[in-house]
Amino acid sequence: MIVFRVIFLLLSLCGSVLLAGWVQSPGYPRGYDPDSSLTWKECAPTGHKITLTLIHLDLEESIECDDDSLKVFADDELLFNLCGRKSMKELQASINPFLHSSSGGCLSFSFVADYSNPERYTGFRGFYAIQDVDECKDPDNDCTQLCNNYIGGYRCFCRPGYILDPDKHTCKVSCNEDHTGSQEGVLKSPDWPEPYPENSVCSYTLAVEEGLQFELTFTGVFDVEMKENGQCIDSLTIKPLSGDVKSKMFCGRDLPPFLLTRSHHVQITFRTDHQGGSNRGFSLSYRVREMDCAGPVTPKSSLISQHSDSKYPTGHKVKVKCDKGYVLKLDESAEVEYESTCQKNGKWSPVIPCEPVDCGSPDLPELVELSEKDPPTTYLKQISFKCKSQYYQLDKTGNFTCNAEGNWVSESGQKLTEDLPKCEPVCGINSDVAFGGRVFGGKQALLGQIPWQLFHKSSPRGGASLISDYWALTAAHVVDGYEETTMNWLGGITDGQDKNPVNMETEKIIIHPNYKRVGKRVGTEKPKNPENFDNDIALIKMSARVTLGPNIRPLCLPNKTDEPVAEGTISGFGRYGKQMSRYLLYGLVQIYQLEMCSSRGLPVSSNMFCAGGTSVDSCKGDSGGPLFSPSLGYGSLDKPYRLAGIVSWGPLECGNESFKGYYTKVQNYLDWIKETIENN
Repeated sequence: MIVFRVIFLLLSLCGSVLLAGWVQSPGYPRGYDPDSSLTWKECAPTGHKITLTLIHLDLEESIECDDDSLKVFADDELLFNLCGRKSMKELQASINPFLHSSSGGCLSFSFVADYSNPERYTGFRGFYAIQDVDECKDPDNDCTQLCNNYIGGYRCFCRPGYILDPDKHTCKVSCNEDHTGSQEGVLKSPDWPEPYPENSVCSYTLAVEEGLQFELTFTGVFDVEMKENGQCIDSLTIKPLSGDVKSKMFCGRDLPPFLLTRSHHVQITFRTDHQGGSNRGFSLSYRVREMDCAGPVTPKSSLISQHSDSKYPTGHKVKVKCDKGYVLKLDESAEVEYESTCQKNGKWSPVIPCEPVDCGSPDLPELVELSEKDPPTTYLKQISFKCKSQYYQLDKTGNFTCNAEGNWVSESGQKLTEDLPKCEPVCGINSDVAFGGRVFGGKQALLGQIPWQLFHKSSPRGGASLISDYWALTAAHVVDGYEETTMNWLGGITDGQDKNPVNMETEKIIIHPNYKRVGKRVGTEKPKNPENFDNDIALIKMSARVTLGPNIRPLCLPNKTDEPVAEGTISGFGRYGKQMSRYLLYGLVQIYQLEMCSSRGLPVSSNMFCAGGTSVDSCKGDSGGPLFSPSLGYGSLDKPYRLAGIVSWGPLECGNESFKGYYTKVQNYLDWIKETIENN
């Protein structure tokens, strides 16, 4: 027989609460009727829980208790959905131990019967009770030392020598020490030299008048718990509250070094975790000494002083001089020196930073830009230049460094203003296109294949070679008499009827001074043909910079030391058969010694060479155009195309293999070309 002792008590908690009682199904024990139901709920006060003990269960059995059921809830969460018959032993073993609420929570159940009972079922009966919760048995109550349970709650308290923290759970050692005004002494961890206690937060205050500073010396054993990875479990932190020395944290077993705090006010904090252990802690002595100042006063400076030591007493004055390449941070000042005084707080006053000399962003010529956008421009910083267009290249190394005087200087030491790099057109490079063919009876050129070819379409019809973005070379006899006339030249085309040529107007026409002039053209009168083509060369300056691109690029001039070329390519819009060619034609010619060519009685000089090929020749309308080498298709970045000759004169019948065409030898005029361009 199981006997239950039922005790009824009253708690004074916002009214009377019944501590125990019985709950049962309708009609128990005679049996419940179909469609009967019952709900019940009871809550426990704070610090208590409510339990339910079922002593009888006899309900209709069904799958998942769909017919009749008793659903029991704790804190609104379903614990069991019960039906069928269970003995007291079964209830005690598998159901009753779980029928309880949390502290201050609620228990409830819902009983529902369906419309029929195939036989009589007696129902259920249970006993509920409100009980005190023993919070001290709860591992989460956070009492770090001792716990006292009472009806409706619990209280943490501490062992002797500890005080309870305001959080009412943590026991801490009372170990704060104020050493204000003391100039020497010893600080120790709690219980030194025995192991220090857990949950310690010890604060040691050191303070004296301004003008003094504390020296700290660790003595004996230093033993503060630390993880194997070097992370502090417990720690000793030294924090100067004046001056500019940063806080330092120590743990482990290595004795910390001597510390000069440079502060007259120091806070030392010793913290331990809640576990405790066998670590012994620390012992340190302190004393004061006069404050001093150390150099330098500011970075990138040095001190000019008669003082022989590296430390300076308060009141001492020094001269501060900025290092090379640095100046004082003063508005519109290039001063590098000032006076500063050591103050009682160990700091210098005044302190004027030394800033690096700034060379500033340089003024850049046309076509040149910085390699890096908005680069730093201060002392020892470097900048470099590049050309804005891929069709240009720098004429010299574009690397410069900011020096101490505020000037950008090159690697050779020259100032940027004296050695400013310039962007010069990349010459002698054409587009990577097919090649082959001839001029007289030659093949039509493709766009970009001979991008330096210029064409004067109207009278006088002729050609020229672009040698920069302003200048072109042609034969003197083509422009003789037109020096005071604005000529319009076309470029970037291979079709003389192209609707979108690059138009270039002349600003100057400069004929070689030793060319035998025919005379000024009068009205529409055509100039006479010269009887001597020696020095048949002229420079043309355009009125505006030619915009270079894939279809219009300059041709390189030859070098003075170049060996004579054996063959080359000629090009032009000259006569093809009985009419002028609409298209730019080109072809390969061999270059011969003068004595191998017939001159038809005209004077020949060393300023000329002759060239020709099988059914290939320059012709009327090609005058002034280029003969360039290497042969078209064989040029490269390492071996660009160069202007070897200018179409000058030849036989009346173009393509006659008995006669060769004559060309002005450009190599003989390099000095004149250079000087003329520089002077104009």
